[in-house]
Amino acid sequence: MKKISIDPITRLEGHGKIEILLDEEGDVANAYLQIPELRGFERFAEGRPVEEMPRIVTRICGV
Repeated sequence: MKKISIDPITRLEGHGKIEILLDEEGDVANAYLQIPELRGFERFAEGRPVEEMPRIVTRICGV
């Protein structure tokens, strides 16, 4: 069984990884997408008016 790993995934806020497992014939046996959910910058948004979100988020997130 062959394993293909894409680590890190770019074009994604935070970190991520893709693992693809191929069987003996080269077909995909399993594929895994791993992305940790905790990014933390959502805490900056708590309690703020919704009108501030476009200004805050574009400065925090580079995507």
